Amino acid sequence: MHILDSYALNCGVKVDKPYIYDQYYPLGEDKYITIQPSSRYLGKQYLYWNEVIGYIYDHLKEKGIKMVQIGVKNDSPLFKCIWTQGTTSINQVAYLVKHSLLHVGVDSFAMHVASGYGKKSLSLHSTNWAKNTRPYWTPEEKGLTLEPNRENKKPSFQFQDQGAQTINEIKPEVVAQKTLRLLGIKKKVPYKTIFTGENYTSTNFHLVPTSTLS
Repeated sequence: MHILDSYALNCGVKVDKPYIYDQYYPLGEDKYITIQPSSRYLGKQYLYWNEVIGYIYDHLKEKGIKMVQIGVKNDSPLFKCIWTQGTTSINQVAYLVKHSLLHVGVDSFAMHVASGYGKKSLSLHSTNWAKNTRPYWTPEEKGLTLEPNRENKKPSFQFQDQGAQTINEIKPEVVAQKTLRLLGIKKKVPYKTIFTGENYTSTNFHLVPTSTLS
């Protein structure tokens, strides 16, 4: 059962399509997708968005499609995106999502806004079953969901997973390929993730001293 149906059942009400109030945001772009890369909950923090963007950027550029990052002020900026995080109200985020070609992101606010508008979306789920938290008003062919391998392993149902965050088991090339598919771009992502170590996303500088002089 979807979590929204569960709320409705316990409250004795019916689920209807929402009314969403949006407010103009001066983006200056007509063809774009929105990306919400993170959530306030650690279990929904996906580490490989820059890889995803690197795989799809040239294909989107050929079609004249830009990428718009939405979120809060403290979200790390993704490369090659138009940054709006921290500059929008909730209603302005709704406006950006409403006028986008596609919304891509973690299971969070903007994904459900996109669903309320009937927009195409690709959402990443981790700490809950995707079938219980997927975009409620979006048909399955327009609302693709991704989650870690659930074979013999249930979600944590907590704000974060114990140990490694399972959302990062979702391969970036899979996210990229599904994104292109939803946009109708028939290109193959020619990469396959073999292994990523614990320091993969860290920036490290190694210095080799060549002199004892200060």
